[in-house]
Amino acid sequence: MTLSTRRIALACGGAVLAGLVVPGAAASATPTEQTADGVVYDDQNQNGRRDAGEPGVAGVAVSNGLDVVTTDADGAYELPVDDETIIFVTKPRGYMVPVNDVQLPQFYYLHYPNGTPHDLRYGGIEPTGPLPESVDFPLVRQEDNEKFDALVLADPQTYTSGEIEELRQDIVAELAGTDAAFGLTVGDVVNDPLHLFPEHNAAVAEIGIPWWNLPGNHDMDYDAPSDEHATDTYKSVFGPTNYSFDYGKVHFVAMDNIEKVGAGKAYRAHLNEEQLAWLANDLANVPEDRLVVLATHSPLRTDATPSTGLNLNDESLQGLFDVLGDRRHVYSFAGHDTSNSWQMYLGEDEGWTGAEPFHHQVLAEARGGGWGSGPVDERGVSAADMADGNPNGYYTMSFDGVEYTPRYKAASLPADFQMRLSFSGGAAGRTHVPSGPSGSGDFAEPVVYHPRDWDEERWTVPTLTANVFDGGERHTVEVSVDGRPFTAMTQSEPANDPYITELFARYDGTPERPARPEPSSHLWTVPLPHNIAPGAHTVTVRSTDPYGQVSTSTAQFNVVAGKPNVG
Repeated sequence: MTLSTRRIALACGGAVLAGLVVPGAAASATPTEQTADGVVYDDQNQNGRRDAGEPGVAGVAVSNGLDVVTTDADGAYELPVDDETIIFVTKPRGYMVPVNDVQLPQFYYLHYPNGTPHDLRYGGIEPTGPLPESVDFPLVRQEDNEKFDALVLADPQTYTSGEIEELRQDIVAELAGTDAAFGLTVGDVVNDPLHLFPEHNAAVAEIGIPWWNLPGNHDMDYDAPSDEHATDTYKSVFGPTNYSFDYGKVHFVAMDNIEKVGAGKAYRAHLNEEQLAWLANDLANVPEDRLVVLATHSPLRTDATPSTGLNLNDESLQGLFDVLGDRRHVYSFAGHDTSNSWQMYLGEDEGWTGAEPFHHQVLAEARGGGWGSGPVDERGVSAADMADGNPNGYYTMSFDGVEYTPRYKAASLPADFQMRLSFSGGAAGRTHVPSGPSGSGDFAEPVVYHPRDWDEERWTVPTLTANVFDGGERHTVEVSVDGRPFTAMTQSEPANDPYITELFARYDGTPERPARPEPSSHLWTVPLPHNIAPGAHTVTVRSTDPYGQVSTSTAQFNVVAGKPNVG
């Protein structure tokens, strides 16, 4: 019996509560025959082994995936292990763990003396042999500033070497040389072929910073008979699937919330008792004045669907909230939703009772609607716009103490391309969308209306729509016409984005067809003013996000006298 299948007992106030996570309760594994011990030390010459005079580092959290202990004054620890255990450290503030030749953090030791007990297509974990006499972890001193940036990718999800090349050209190339402290991928590193892990990692390593990962449903060993060994091949490359690390005043937690169900590809979004118990043990070492950032693959919640295939099930979500308790500084993000990005603020209706709503962000995807979807540019890279009209891209997460500011960036497009404007309505009923990659350019044809187009008894009046990429209910979106004072636009109920709808119709039946449109959560609309004089007019849309970041976009339309062009 392994740690992953052992029943957990949580003791609280003298009572033993089986199968129930209690905030603040201490969790412990059933005793095993083996104990791993070792030292976490300051690797002053950075040679990866402990030399004479290199001191141990006290107070570092070390875990077996359930129990969490901290090193003593000499940097020493001990933990129970069985024959399928990953021992790992939580990178403390002021230190970094070593990285390998593709920038993957080396913060763990795999203890699988017999390897994966199944013959898996992609190999699983090779036998590691007996437990070493001492399992030591080197740390290297670094300055962890309280103000720093991190890069986040959701779902690179590459299926072929050609798609890895698209990832390299579309995202990696512009990030190379970044000043960000590290990067993180929130699952679906690849899109089923696990032999692509090394090639994918080599591409991402060109960015030049340490890169953390967690698994998604497309990173599983589908031929594993159950969830217990469904990520063994992933673990052989990246290490534990639940872990944490500190940087500045931020405690980052990565958790695998994809549970394989039976044979094949079936799964559900779930956090089991052991995972939640590990989280409770992990957070017991984290002061309340730190920001806890939780990264998962599957969303905790979206407005798209109640399906547990997309959203974390209610039992898991409540268990997670119970562990987090009344922490004031919490932020969570995930990927997985290939059709839409969402800004969620969870409260009592979802079981969160904190003083402030729980901010959960479902990220726009690195692969967008799919690497092979949409028009192909001169580089041979597909547009890959998402089904909600959001271009594919990535995030810069800026931290200042416990404050955070996420900023979305469309891949290979200008940084100020944060929204797309389109026009619709009038007698002709035509939708006008901009040209250029992902609609980042001007309108190919002038947008023309006639005075009679505003006859609302006969047809929909001319309307301006703004797709504010990755926007949410706390964004303020306003419009100014011809320099007049800004007035509020209305966030619409989820509806299909005009641009992706028009693009799909244009390319349907061709190899360059984009993702099929699905309702977007970040559209704002406003009717164009009536009784407007003939001539050229300019609209300016201004979006202000909850962090005070302001984006603007302008477009022109014309009003001409005469009969409307109906048809």
